[in-house]
Amino acid sequence: MRSTHHQLPVERIHLYKWEPDEGEEVTGIIHLVHGSCEHARRYEHFARYLTDHGLIVYASDLRGHGWSVNKREELGFFGERDGWVGMVEDLRHVTALARAEHPDLKVMLIGHSMGSFLARHYAIVAGEELDGLVLIGTAHQPRILLHLARGIAKWIIRSKGIMYRSHFLNKLSYESFNRKFQPARTMQDWISRDEGEVDRFISDEQCGFVFTAGGFRDMFEGLLFITKTANVLHTPRDLPVALLSGQDDPVGSFGKTVNKACHCYRKAGVKQVELTLYDGMRHEILNEIGREQVYSDILKWLYDRVLKPVRQTVHPSSS
Repeated sequence: MRSTHHQLPVERIHLYKWEPDEGEEVTGIIHLVHGSCEHARRYEHFARYLTDHGLIVYASDLRGHGWSVNKREELGFFGERDGWVGMVEDLRHVTALARAEHPDLKVMLIGHSMGSFLARHYAIVAGEELDGLVLIGTAHQPRILLHLARGIAKWIIRSKGIMYRSHFLNKLSYESFNRKFQPARTMQDWISRDEGEVDRFISDEQCGFVFTAGGFRDMFEGLLFITKTANVLHTPRDLPVALLSGQDDPVGSFGKTVNKACHCYRKAGVKQVELTLYDGMRHEILNEIGREQVYSDILKWLYDRVLKPVRQTVHPSSS
Protein backbone atom coordinates (compact mmCIF):
# COMPACT_ATOMS: atom_id res chain seq x y z
CA MET A 1 0.00 0.00 0.00
CA ARG A 2 1.15 3.51 -0.82
CA SER A 3 -0.05 6.53 1.12
CA THR A 4 0.20 10.27 0.51
CA HIS A 5 -1.27 13.32 2.17
CA HIS A 6 -1.36 17.01 1.39
CA GLN A 7 -3.32 20.19 1.95
CA LEU A 8 -6.09 21.14 -0.47
CA PRO A 9 -6.48 24.84 -1.27
CA VAL A 10 -10.16 24.52 -0.39
CA GLU A 11 -10.53 25.68 3.24
CA ARG A 12 -7.06 24.21 3.99
CA ILE A 13 -8.58 20.72 4.01
CA HIS A 14 -6.05 17.97 4.70
CA LEU A 15 -6.44 15.04 2.32
CA TYR A 16 -5.13 11.49 2.57
CA LYS A 17 -4.88 8.96 -0.23
CA TRP A 18 -4.17 5.26 0.14
CA GLU A 19 -3.74 3.11 -2.96
CA PRO A 20 -2.46 -0.29 -4.01
CA ASP A 21 1.22 -0.56 -4.85
CA GLU A 22 2.29 0.51 -8.31
CA GLY A 23 1.57 -2.15 -10.89
CA GLU A 24 -1.33 -3.73 -8.98
CA GLU A 25 -4.83 -3.78 -10.43
CA VAL A 26 -7.50 -1.44 -9.10
CA THR A 27 -11.27 -1.69 -9.44
CA GLY A 28 -12.75 1.42 -7.84
CA ILE A 29 -12.47 4.44 -5.58
CA ILE A 30 -13.66 4.77 -2.00
CA HIS A 31 -14.28 8.27 -0.63
CA LEU A 32 -14.29 7.79 3.14
CA VAL A 33 -15.81 10.36 5.52
CA HIS A 34 -14.98 10.18 9.23
CA GLY A 35 -17.28 11.07 12.13
CA SER A 36 -17.43 13.94 14.59
CA CYS A 37 -14.64 14.71 17.06
CA GLU A 38 -12.10 12.43 15.36
CA HIS A 39 -10.00 12.37 12.16
CA ALA A 40 -9.35 10.39 8.99
CA ARG A 41 -6.13 8.75 10.20
CA ARG A 42 -8.19 6.55 12.53
CA TYR A 43 -9.35 4.70 9.40
CA GLU A 44 -5.95 3.77 8.01
CA HIS A 45 -6.42 0.12 9.02
CA PHE A 46 -9.69 -0.02 7.06
CA ALA A 47 -8.05 1.78 4.13
CA ARG A 48 -5.28 -0.81 4.14
CA TYR A 49 -7.88 -3.59 3.94
CA LEU A 50 -9.60 -1.89 1.01
CA THR A 51 -6.36 -1.28 -0.90
CA ASP A 52 -5.42 -4.92 -0.37
CA HIS A 53 -8.58 -5.69 -2.33
CA GLY A 54 -7.97 -3.39 -5.26
CA LEU A 55 -9.53 -0.12 -4.12
CA ILE A 56 -8.10 3.40 -3.92
CA VAL A 57 -9.16 5.33 -0.81
CA TYR A 58 -9.48 9.10 -0.41
CA ALA A 59 -10.29 10.62 2.98
CA SER A 60 -10.03 14.16 4.30
CA ASP A 61 -10.02 15.63 7.76
CA LEU A 62 -13.31 17.54 7.84
CA ARG A 63 -13.42 21.23 8.65
CA GLY A 64 -12.74 21.74 12.33
CA HIS A 65 -11.07 18.33 12.63
CA GLY A 66 -7.63 16.74 12.55
CA TRP A 67 -4.97 18.49 10.50
CA SER A 68 -7.54 20.71 8.77
CA VAL A 69 -7.19 23.20 11.63
CA ASN A 70 -4.30 25.60 12.26
CA LYS A 71 -4.70 25.62 16.03
CA ARG A 72 -6.56 23.62 18.66
CA GLU A 73 -9.06 26.44 19.21
CA GLU A 74 -10.45 25.73 15.72
CA LEU A 75 -11.46 22.14 16.55
CA GLY A 76 -15.23 21.79 16.32
CA PHE A 77 -15.70 25.03 14.35
CA PHE A 78 -16.82 24.83 10.71
CA GLY A 79 -17.23 28.49 9.77
CA GLU A 80 -19.10 31.66 10.60
CA ARG A 81 -21.94 30.77 8.22
CA ASP A 82 -23.13 27.68 6.35
CA GLY A 83 -20.42 25.48 7.82
CA TRP A 84 -22.31 22.25 7.19
CA VAL A 85 -23.00 23.08 3.55
CA GLY A 86 -19.35 24.04 3.25
CA MET A 87 -18.29 20.61 4.47
CA VAL A 88 -20.51 18.96 1.86
CA GLU A 89 -18.91 21.14 -0.81
CA ASP A 90 -15.47 20.13 0.47
CA LEU A 91 -16.44 16.49 -0.04
CA ARG A 92 -17.55 17.25 -3.57
CA HIS A 93 -14.13 18.77 -4.27
CA VAL A 94 -12.48 15.55 -3.06
CA THR A 95 -14.73 13.45 -5.30
CA ALA A 96 -13.95 15.71 -8.26
CA LEU A 97 -10.23 15.30 -7.60
CA ALA A 98 -10.59 11.51 -7.37
CA ARG A 99 -12.48 11.37 -10.65
CA ALA A 100 -9.94 13.64 -12.34
CA GLU A 101 -7.09 11.36 -11.24
CA HIS A 102 -8.96 8.14 -12.11
CA PRO A 103 -11.65 9.03 -14.67
CA ASP A 104 -12.59 5.45 -15.55
CA LEU A 105 -13.27 4.22 -12.01
CA LYS A 106 -16.49 4.29 -10.01
CA VAL A 107 -16.65 6.34 -6.81
CA MET A 108 -18.37 5.01 -3.70
CA LEU A 109 -18.97 7.21 -0.66
CA ILE A 110 -18.63 5.64 2.80
CA GLY A 111 -19.58 7.80 5.78
CA HIS A 112 -19.40 6.97 9.49
CA SER A 113 -21.63 8.67 12.09
CA MET A 114 -21.58 12.42 11.36
CA GLY A 115 -19.80 11.42 8.17
CA SER A 116 -22.89 9.38 7.27
CA PHE A 117 -25.05 12.48 7.79
CA LEU A 118 -22.80 14.47 5.46
CA ALA A 119 -22.90 11.60 2.97
CA ARG A 120 -26.70 11.61 3.02
CA HIS A 121 -26.71 15.36 2.38
CA TYR A 122 -24.25 14.85 -0.48
CA ALA A 123 -26.49 12.19 -2.02
CA ILE A 124 -29.46 14.58 -1.88
CA VAL A 125 -27.77 17.55 -3.55
CA ALA A 126 -25.35 15.76 -5.90
CA GLY A 127 -26.07 12.05 -5.81
CA GLU A 128 -25.41 11.76 -9.53
CA GLU A 129 -21.70 12.16 -8.71
CA LEU A 130 -21.73 8.87 -6.77
CA ASP A 131 -21.96 5.22 -7.77
CA GLY A 132 -22.69 3.80 -4.31
CA LEU A 133 -23.43 4.96 -0.76
CA VAL A 134 -22.49 3.16 2.48
CA LEU A 135 -23.81 4.63 5.74
CA ILE A 136 -22.21 3.37 8.95
CA GLY A 137 -23.51 4.27 12.41
CA THR A 138 -26.21 6.56 11.05
CA ALA A 139 -29.49 7.68 12.63
CA HIS A 140 -32.72 9.55 11.88
CA GLN A 141 -33.55 11.72 14.89
CA PRO A 142 -37.03 13.18 15.54
CA ARG A 143 -37.22 16.57 13.86
CA ILE A 144 -38.95 18.23 16.79
CA LEU A 145 -35.90 17.47 18.95
CA LEU A 146 -33.56 18.74 16.25
CA HIS A 147 -35.48 22.02 16.01
CA LEU A 148 -35.24 22.38 19.78
CA ALA A 149 -31.52 21.62 19.81
CA ARG A 150 -30.81 24.07 17.01
CA GLY A 151 -32.78 26.74 18.86
CA ILE A 152 -30.69 26.19 21.99
CA ALA A 153 -27.47 26.39 19.95
CA LYS A 154 -28.57 29.65 18.34
CA TRP A 155 -29.48 31.11 21.74
CA ILE A 156 -26.06 30.18 23.10
CA ILE A 157 -24.39 31.80 20.08
CA ARG A 158 -26.30 35.02 20.71
CA SER A 159 -25.52 35.04 24.42
CA LYS A 160 -22.04 33.49 24.59
CA GLY A 161 -20.62 33.72 21.07
CA ILE A 162 -20.12 31.34 18.18
CA MET A 163 -16.85 29.92 19.58
CA TYR A 164 -18.29 29.12 23.02
CA ARG A 165 -18.11 25.46 24.02
CA SER A 166 -21.32 24.48 25.75
CA HIS A 167 -21.09 21.44 28.00
CA PHE A 168 -24.89 21.45 28.11
CA LEU A 169 -25.08 20.96 24.33
CA ASN A 170 -22.38 18.31 24.53
CA LYS A 171 -24.29 16.46 27.24
CA LEU A 172 -27.47 16.74 25.20
CA SER A 173 -25.75 15.37 22.09
CA TYR A 174 -23.11 12.89 23.29
CA GLU A 175 -22.85 12.19 27.01
CA SER A 176 -26.18 10.38 27.18
CA PHE A 177 -24.81 7.69 24.84
CA ASN A 178 -22.93 6.01 27.69
CA ARG A 179 -26.05 5.59 29.83
CA LYS A 180 -26.80 2.00 28.84
CA PHE A 181 -23.27 0.82 29.55
CA GLN A 182 -23.18 1.52 33.28
CA PRO A 183 -21.17 0.81 35.27
CA ALA A 184 -18.79 2.14 32.62
CA ARG A 185 -15.02 1.92 32.58
CA THR A 186 -14.75 5.26 30.72
CA MET A 187 -16.99 8.02 29.35
CA GLN A 188 -16.43 6.60 25.85
CA ASP A 189 -17.45 2.97 26.39
CA TRP A 190 -20.35 3.50 23.99
CA ILE A 191 -18.08 3.64 20.95
CA SER A 192 -16.75 0.06 21.16
CA ARG A 193 -16.35 -3.05 23.32
CA ASP A 194 -12.67 -3.07 22.30
CA GLU A 195 -11.00 -1.41 25.29
CA GLY A 196 -7.81 -0.78 23.33
CA GLU A 197 -9.70 1.23 20.71
CA VAL A 198 -11.53 3.19 23.40
CA ASP A 199 -8.26 4.00 25.17
CA ARG A 200 -6.63 5.11 21.91
CA PHE A 201 -9.57 7.43 21.23
CA ILE A 202 -9.33 8.94 24.71
CA SER A 203 -5.55 9.47 24.52
CA ASP A 204 -5.72 11.10 21.06
CA GLU A 205 -5.59 14.89 21.44
CA GLN A 206 -7.52 15.27 18.19
CA CYS A 207 -10.44 13.16 19.42
CA GLY A 208 -13.24 13.69 21.90
CA PHE A 209 -13.23 17.48 21.92
CA VAL A 210 -16.38 19.56 22.49
CA PHE A 211 -17.91 21.29 19.47
CA THR A 212 -18.24 25.06 19.46
CA ALA A 213 -21.77 26.45 19.64
CA GLY A 214 -21.43 27.23 15.95
CA GLY A 215 -20.43 23.65 15.22
CA PHE A 216 -23.46 22.29 17.05
CA ARG A 217 -25.75 24.72 15.22
CA ASP A 218 -24.33 23.62 11.87
CA MET A 219 -24.70 19.92 12.70
CA PHE A 220 -28.31 20.33 13.81
CA GLU A 221 -29.10 22.26 10.63
CA GLY A 222 -27.57 19.45 8.60
CA LEU A 223 -29.63 16.85 10.45
CA LEU A 224 -32.78 18.85 9.81
CA PHE A 225 -31.93 18.93 6.11
CA ILE A 226 -31.36 15.19 5.71
CA THR A 227 -34.44 14.18 7.73
CA LYS A 228 -36.83 16.33 5.69
CA THR A 229 -38.89 14.01 3.49
CA ALA A 230 -38.99 16.45 0.57
CA ASN A 231 -35.18 16.49 0.55
CA VAL A 232 -34.75 12.71 0.77
CA LEU A 233 -36.84 12.45 -2.41
CA HIS A 234 -33.95 14.05 -4.32
CA THR A 235 -31.70 11.06 -3.62
CA PRO A 236 -31.21 9.27 -6.98
CA ARG A 237 -33.48 6.25 -7.08
CA ASP A 238 -30.88 4.11 -8.80
CA LEU A 239 -28.14 4.84 -6.23
CA PRO A 240 -27.30 1.64 -4.30
CA VAL A 241 -27.44 2.32 -0.55
CA ALA A 242 -26.20 0.16 2.34
CA LEU A 243 -26.77 0.95 6.02
CA LEU A 244 -24.66 -0.86 8.62
CA SER A 245 -24.80 -0.31 12.38
CA GLY A 246 -24.26 -2.03 15.68
CA GLN A 247 -27.37 -3.34 17.39
CA ASP A 248 -26.03 -1.75 20.59
CA ASP A 249 -25.24 1.61 18.99
CA PRO A 250 -26.93 4.38 21.02
CA VAL A 251 -26.52 6.90 18.17
CA GLY A 252 -28.99 4.87 16.13
CA SER A 253 -31.20 4.26 19.18
CA PHE A 254 -30.14 0.60 19.22
CA GLY A 255 -31.39 0.04 15.68
CA LYS A 256 -34.62 2.02 15.88
CA THR A 257 -33.61 5.18 14.02
CA VAL A 258 -31.32 3.27 11.65
CA ASN A 259 -34.43 1.38 10.56
CA LYS A 260 -36.18 4.74 10.24
CA ALA A 261 -33.48 6.01 7.88
CA CYS A 262 -33.75 2.83 5.83
CA HIS A 263 -37.54 3.18 5.66
CA CYS A 264 -37.25 6.79 4.48
CA TYR A 265 -35.03 5.77 1.57
CA ARG A 266 -37.40 3.01 0.54
CA LYS A 267 -40.40 5.32 0.84
CA ALA A 268 -38.56 7.84 -1.35
CA GLY A 269 -38.34 5.21 -4.08
CA VAL A 270 -34.65 4.36 -3.80
CA LYS A 271 -34.61 0.95 -5.45
CA GLN A 272 -31.71 -0.79 -3.74
CA VAL A 273 -31.47 -0.22 0.02
CA GLU A 274 -30.00 -2.81 2.37
CA LEU A 275 -29.73 -2.73 6.17
CA THR A 276 -27.44 -4.80 8.41
CA LEU A 277 -27.39 -4.65 12.21
CA TYR A 278 -24.58 -6.43 14.07
CA ASP A 279 -25.46 -8.11 17.36
CA GLY A 280 -23.51 -6.80 20.33
CA MET A 281 -21.62 -4.14 18.39
CA ARG A 282 -21.65 -0.53 19.53
CA HIS A 283 -21.12 2.68 17.57
CA GLU A 284 -17.79 2.22 15.81
CA ILE A 285 -18.30 -1.08 14.03
CA LEU A 286 -15.07 -0.52 12.08
CA ASN A 287 -13.25 -0.48 15.44
CA GLU A 288 -15.25 -3.21 17.16
CA ILE A 289 -14.52 -6.74 18.27
CA GLY A 290 -15.40 -8.76 15.18
CA ARG A 291 -14.66 -5.90 12.77
CA GLU A 292 -13.28 -8.38 10.25
CA GLN A 293 -16.83 -9.49 9.44
CA VAL A 294 -17.89 -5.88 8.89
CA TYR A 295 -14.95 -5.26 6.58
CA SER A 296 -15.81 -8.38 4.60
CA ASP A 297 -19.50 -7.50 4.37
CA ILE A 298 -18.76 -3.99 3.10
CA LEU A 299 -16.31 -5.28 0.50
CA LYS A 300 -18.76 -7.94 -0.71
CA TRP A 301 -21.55 -5.36 -1.01
CA LEU A 302 -19.30 -3.00 -2.98
CA TYR A 303 -18.40 -5.71 -5.46
CA ASP A 304 -21.85 -7.29 -5.67
CA ARG A 305 -23.92 -4.11 -5.93
CA VAL A 306 -21.68 -1.48 -7.49
CA LEU A 307 -18.43 -2.62 -9.05
CA LYS A 308 -18.17 -4.30 -12.39
CA PRO A 309 -15.13 -6.13 -13.73
CA VAL A 310 -13.38 -2.90 -14.71
CA ARG A 311 -9.73 -3.10 -13.83
CA GLN A 312 -6.83 -0.71 -14.27
CA THR A 313 -3.16 -0.85 -13.45
CA VAL A 314 -1.96 1.65 -10.88
CA HIS A 315 0.45 4.17 -12.40
CA PRO A 316 2.60 6.69 -10.55
CA SER A 317 0.42 9.40 -9.00
CA SER A 318 1.23 13.10 -9.04
CA SER A 319 -0.45 13.65 -5.67
